[in-house]
Amino acid sequence: MILNKTQIIALINEELTKTDKSEIKSMINKAIKDQIKKDLPNALKDELEKAIKSKELKADIGDITKKVIKKLYKDLSFHHPYIIDRIKV
Repeated sequence: MILNKTQIIALINEELTKTDKSEIKSMINKAIKDQIKKDLPNALKDELEKAIKSKELKADIGDITKKVIKKLYKDLSFHHPYIIDRIKV
């Protein structure tokens, strides 16, 4: 008996129940998630190392930090002057 591709697929689908199909899908999803968990930290680490070494990123981080410190200082000095008064020099 010689079967072509469509007949083989039809036989396989006929034998698989819905629970079998859902089990296969969950096994595939689990395998993919496990593989991503293994590969992601290394890939993420490599990309972060490349980004941190760039001078543009360092400048951007510096600018953002300066803005945050300025806003914090203004907020502390106008709304909470007692905090600044407690600082010992």
